[in-house]
Amino acid sequence: MTDQHTAEIRRPGDVPAGTTLTSLAQQRAEAGARLRTEHDRDQDAVVGDALMQLAVGEAVRRAVRSERGGMVAQALRLGGTWDQVAAALDTTVLAAVDDLRVWAEGQRTLFHQHIVDGADVLVGLDEDAYDEVMRWVAFGLGWAAVESRDAHTEQRSLLRAAVAAAPMVDTVGELRALLEQLPDEMPLSLDHHTRALPGEPNEVHTIHPRLVATVSGLATEAETTQPGLMLTQVFVPFPAEDEEQAAVATRDDLPAYDDLPRAAHHLERGELRAGLKATAVVLEEVAHLVGEVAADCTEHDEDGSQLRVEAKRITHAAERIGKLANTVEEVAE
Repeated sequence: MTDQHTAEIRRPGDVPAGTTLTSLAQQRAEAGARLRTEHDRDQDAVVGDALMQLAVGEAVRRAVRSERGGMVAQALRLGGTWDQVAAALDTTVLAAVDDLRVWAEGQRTLFHQHIVDGADVLVGLDEDAYDEVMRWVAFGLGWAAVESRDAHTEQRSLLRAAVAAAPMVDTVGELRALLEQLPDEMPLSLDHHTRALPGEPNEVHTIHPRLVATVSGLATEAETTQPGLMLTQVFVPFPAEDEEQAAVATRDDLPAYDDLPRAAHHLERGELRAGLKATAVVLEEVAHLVGEVAADCTEHDEDGSQLRVEAKRITHAAERIGKLANTVEEVAE
């Protein structure tokens, strides 16, 4: 057996058009009161009241949401400020502005549709009223831009402080502690070339976190720059004081540890002697791979012999470049 009052509303669409929020709130409260006596009633009636509570609650939520833009307009018209409106909605100024803009556009469309339909009563916003609301929107966008800039500046300061406090991390726990202080959506990248101070015989491997600029929406109107975290792998001198190791880790001019990126590092800076010497080492390694590793894997002796000939040529090139490194003149800065 199902009570009559529980058969009325099972989904938000069952709510009659024009029902006031006061009436909906009363119906939901009455269904809740009946649920507190569920042990004395038919099971179908109890389920009906539970479903009615859900459906009416959703209808209330939709009704309030649809009126949100109009309530924002009313608050502004009566003298409220954008920050007060945002605080009342527990949201940002930009989100509140967007609510008002969407509502205004819908109300202008409704007004013109009524004109087309020849309605006796025109509902919505005419052009003058719409223009007034859009002036509020423009002012709110300016307010939101200032709010965003201030928040962005404050966030950058906090990010710099958090990263500067951890010049080196060499355990998972230290890295986790740093990441917990940074935004979840912050871009993270890894400098895959290990850096090192030249000529250090004893070194220890560590990670240097640093802030870098990352670009989203590349080559579009929405292109923006935001801070990202890069983890750079660094060899620092050992033994040494923590401050000394941190000073080395945070240096931006450290060359890569591996020979090929090290050669590129020096040559791109016009440091020909160091760059050519590193290039010679790379060629010697290539010669070894071609003349020994690759040649030993060939099925035919003729192929192996040709590879060893090419390896000798590469070795000779490495020797010539190594000698040239000692005599070449670098461009004066």
